[in-house]
Order: sequence, then structure tokens, then C-alpha cells
Amino acid sequence: MTPKVLHGRSFKGAAAYLLHDVKNKAAASRVAWTMTRNLATRNPDTAWRVMAAIAMDSSRLKKDAGIKNTGRKQTNVVKHLVLSWHPDEKQTLTRDDMEAAIEGALAAIGAQNRQALVIAHNDTKHPHVHILINRVLENGTLLSDAYEWNNLQKWALEYQRARQQNYCPQRELNAEARNRGEPTKHRKTPRPLIELNALIAASANDNPGRRDALTQTHMQLARGLASRTHALKQRHSQQWAELQTGEAQKRAGIRSAARKEQAATRRHIIETFQPQWKALKHREAAERARFAASEQSALGRFSNVFRTLDIGRAAIDGVKRPILTQIWNGLRSSAEREAMLVKQHQARRQELELATKQRIRDALAPIIFRARDNLAIAARTYDKARTDLAFVQSGERAQTHAAWNALLNRREADFNALAASLERTSAFNETAAPKTFLGRMHDRARDLDRLSPGPSNDNERERED
Repeated sequence: MTPKVLHGRSFKGAAAYLLHDVKNKAAASRVAWTMTRNLATRNPDTAWRVMAAIAMDSSRLKKDAGIKNTGRKQTNVVKHLVLSWHPDEKQTLTRDDMEAAIEGALAAIGAQNRQALVIAHNDTKHPHVHILINRVLENGTLLSDAYEWNNLQKWALEYQRARQQNYCPQRELNAEARNRGEPTKHRKTPRPLIELNALIAASANDNPGRRDALTQTHMQLARGLASRTHALKQRHSQQWAELQTGEAQKRAGIRSAARKEQAATRRHIIETFQPQWKALKHREAAERARFAASEQSALGRFSNVFRTLDIGRAAIDGVKRPILTQIWNGLRSSAEREAMLVKQHQARRQELELATKQRIRDALAPIIFRARDNLAIAARTYDKARTDLAFVQSGERAQTHAAWNALLNRREADFNALAASLERTSAFNETAAPKTFLGRMHDRARDLDRLSPGPSNDNERERED
């Protein structure tokens, strides 16, 4: 099983190629069977029209779903999935087997619930099916194609294992490479390079020794340049990693230094206020001792009331009891007098604590602002370093790209020079310089003159009579 996935923009063009005559092959001789999925029709010509109509209505679907119809418009609404089997399976492969594989492949790319048209062809030595899938979802967005190639390869590997086949041993190696995190998907060979390789192959019979030597030379050049390109990519990745690591360490150092300075400043201020807290503690102990001694007489209790009166008013304290109320409650209750003393001590403690916190805030503010400035400077330095590194790496990649183009141009020139210097065979001359249309017509007329006349058409003669 070999899966292949393509993307296109025209249901009409894809269906015209898959369902109808192509060159000298009639549709009846190449289309084995068709089927539809998640569509109300089984007619293939109607099916692709329905999918095309839904794709063209994607803007309205987005509006109905409440999705903004902004950004770049995606035109590749057709997903073309091809499943091909090995020629050895042609005699034993059934339609049920194909439909089961279709189900698995669609599930692998998350398209099992999408509208699809399936066309099975039998015009080649290997059985294969084409699946046209509508990428437009019910809300007007497109079916994601992320990781679809890897998912298809994973499914194909499970498929060939389940069927106990090994027509594609490279798939096992690619799966192990992907598990190691290595890329396994490679770009297709460019068309100019394919044509150049065809020209090289066509001259194989002329002088294989010189051609092989030149091929080996260019293979060595390509390997060397590929090694340098790989080293350049690794160096670029390492440079970015070092830049980001250095920036993270620099920011962490600024924050760590600021935290240490703040902690030292806080400890220093707390140590500065310790004598005041110690003095306050001695004062409270003395006041409690005097309060207890005064409680032994009526005059002492009266003096305790007046010493603990709360006559201050502040916005943060709210409304306080009147003075007369405090005096009355203090004179009639020893618990009230003691509560007034405790409250007085708490007020002094709170005042000293607020002073300590205010001093700490005032001392920490410059440290915080200085750390923020250092972080801002580090951010600007990092942005400039990123810009400079991106500019340098872009220039190095451009040089590498130019080197590859120069190598390809040199390869083409070398093989063209080799082909020009070789004594070509007649087959090569025919391939390299085909005859013009008039020449081919002249040869055809000459061949017809050499043929003996065929039997007359009696039916045509009777019709003319």
C-alpha cells in the first residue's frame, strides 16, 4: 500500500481527469467503480458538483457560524488522496479490501466524516483508487492538513503489518527514524533536474566511462556542499539556542540580584527598627505593672481610666465611642479598663509596624525601578542581537543557495558539454532532435504508399448506391 495526498482548487478539473476519457483511454476501460461518502447522491458527476457548491459557499457558512471572514483566503479546497497497491495484489484484491483501506486512510487524516468521491481505476498494472475529499467544514473553515503525511505513513505501516506484507521495507526504517525525531519527508526532485537526468541517461550508450566519472565527480561535490549546508543549519540552530539561553540567564541574573538587594534592604530596615520595638516592649511591660498596681485602689482605677482613654480620631479607624462613654464603662468594669489598655498597646504596635513597612516600601522602590530599567535595556539589547543574527544568517543562507544553484548550473553545463563531445547513437539523436510535424507527415505518407491496398467496403458502396 502506497498512500499519496495532494491538494487542489478545482473539483471540476479533478473529476474531469478521473471520470472521463484521457488521451487514448476511454472512461469505461479505466474506471472500475465509484462510490460516494457523506453525500445524498451516488452519481459521481452530481457528487463533485455538490462539493464544489459547498466549497464556493464557505463565506456564508462562516458568517452563519459566527466566524470572521478575514485573512488570506485559502483556495486549495480539494484534498486528493490516492491509495495504490502492489501489482502482485491485483488478482486477489477485492472491492471490500479497497473500501476497508479507504476507511482506514480517511480516519488517519481525520476525514472520515467529510464528503468524498471515490473513483477506482484499473488502467495500470497496480490497482489504485482516487478519493476526492471536500476540505470545507460545516462552519466554512478548512479541514486541517497538519501531520497528515506522518499519520498516513503510520497507518500504511500498520496496514502492511496486518496483511503480513513487506512490499515497502523502507517504511519500517522511516518509522524508526521518526521515532528518533529525524525527518523522513523529502522534497520532490525539480523538473529541470529530472530532465537533466533523462538527458544523462539517454547518453549512457555513447561513453559510459566518461559519463560515470563525471557523475561521481558531481556526486562528491554535492555531498560536500550538502555536508556544509547541514553544518550551517546546525550552527545557526546553536547560535539561536545560545542567544536565547544567554538572554534567559541575563534576565534571571537581573531578577536574582534585585531579589537579593531587596532582601538585604528589608533586613537592614528591620534591624534598624529593632531598638524601637524593644523600647516599646519595655514600655508596655512597665504600663501593665503600673496598671496592676493602680487597680488596688479607687483612685488608681480612676487614673487607669484616664491614662487609657482613646481620644484620637483617624479616618482609617472609623467612628470611636464618645469620651464620656469610655469613662463610664471604664469606671464600672475592670475588664473594660484592661481592654482599653490592650487597645492602646495595639495602636502603638500598629503605628510602629506601619512606619516600618513604609520605610521598607520607600527603600525598595528604587531597587524595583532599577531592575525594571535593566530588564528593559536587556530586552532592547536582545532584540538588536536577534535582528543582527537573523541578518547574518540570512546572508549565509543566501550564499549557500547561490552555491547550490551554481553547482546545478555547472552540472548541467558539464553534462551538456559531455553530450556535445560524444558520438551519439541514432536513438539518442532521435530523442534529442525529434522530427518536425511536416517530417512526420512525410514519413507517414511514405509508409502508406508502401502498403498494399486493403479490401473495399461493400457496405459503404451499397449506401452510396
